[in-house]
Amino acid sequence: MKPNRLPRFCEFDTDVESVILSLRSGINFPEKLSLLNKKTRLSCYFAETKYYLCKNIDKIMSRLSKDVQMRRCLWIVETLLTHRKGMSYDEMMEEWRRSAYNDFDEECIPKRSFGKYLNDIESYFQVSIRYDAHCGRYFLTDPEEIYNDEFKNRLVSGFAINNILNGSEKLRHRIMTENIPSGEKFLLDVLDAMQRKRCLNVIYQRFGGKEAHTSVLEPYFLKLFHRRWYMVAKIPDVERLRVYSLDRVKDMEVTNQTFAVPTDIDVRTFFFDCFGIEHNTDDYDVEDIKLKVYNTHNKCQYLRALPLHHSQKELERHDDYSIFQLTVYPTYDFMQEILSHGNEIEVIEPLWVRNEFKKKIAVMSARYSK
Repeated sequence: MKPNRLPRFCEFDTDVESVILSLRSGINFPEKLSLLNKKTRLSCYFAETKYYLCKNIDKIMSRLSKDVQMRRCLWIVETLLTHRKGMSYDEMMEEWRRSAYNDFDEECIPKRSFGKYLNDIESYFQVSIRYDAHCGRYFLTDPEEIYNDEFKNRLVSGFAINNILNGSEKLRHRIMTENIPSGEKFLLDVLDAMQRKRCLNVIYQRFGGKEAHTSVLEPYFLKLFHRRWYMVAKIPDVERLRVYSLDRVKDMEVTNQTFAVPTDIDVRTFFFDCFGIEHNTDDYDVEDIKLKVYNTHNKCQYLRALPLHHSQKELERHDDYSIFQLTVYPTYDFMQEILSHGNEIEVIEPLWVRNEFKKKIAVMSARYSK
């Protein structure tokens, strides 16, 4: 089949067009491309970029639209969270005009769009905003819920810090945050699919995988762990749930295919005995793991203030050490966490888990002895 000609704005000289059309048709002839001069080769790449934008403009604009939608929803929540006495529409628009997230220097968010964002906030984040007609002000129905819910708290607090940094050049050089990889851009798609019980068409390339693969997935849960967003999902008609890292997603699309969400499990139940995101119950049993934590650099106080896991118990307390117990699957994520504390934490029981650590430490010692 004769390939279509390039769009008019992509036309250059005959050599450039023939190279691009041949490449686009799957014909590989690097010898001809290498004969072209640098200027002509650059013209090829420039034309292909424009062709990609032209071909995928709807998908690109959809992604940008969702990104704008999510940031504006979070801006509304964060703004009302910092104004506990509520705000009128005009007061919010005055804040909006000064906001770093007002990408297009708008005078206001149109009331119709503003109302849609309020509905989106309740749908995607389960955050309710009420309007008091007597005083003409908007309020968060339950601000404390945001602070008490880990997912909502992380989203809003992370957005608030970015809002401050984007709006203040002086503070930008005095605050450092941990970056979350590119998976955040798919959050709204996943939330939308979870809310409407729609399947996702996902192009995914796992670490170590040579090629990306396309799968239809039923999204069940989301979890943030060590600066990465993870989606728990399953392929339709396949019983096993799998965990997908959103930063390994190449592209994603919400489909019209629906699925039923089981009512007998939630994200906390699913990860109840897990440390991190590994949920490999076929390989491990849940163990009561006892840790001897040496009070070097106040490590015991640190673990009391910030437990390693919700199951953590302090069984013994001494001046120079304490004995803690965790009830978890002894997975790779768990072992990496314990090893990250160096010689301040020693695994006491069970014996087989202690021996696994001994093997890892022996390998490390051998490498450092060279």
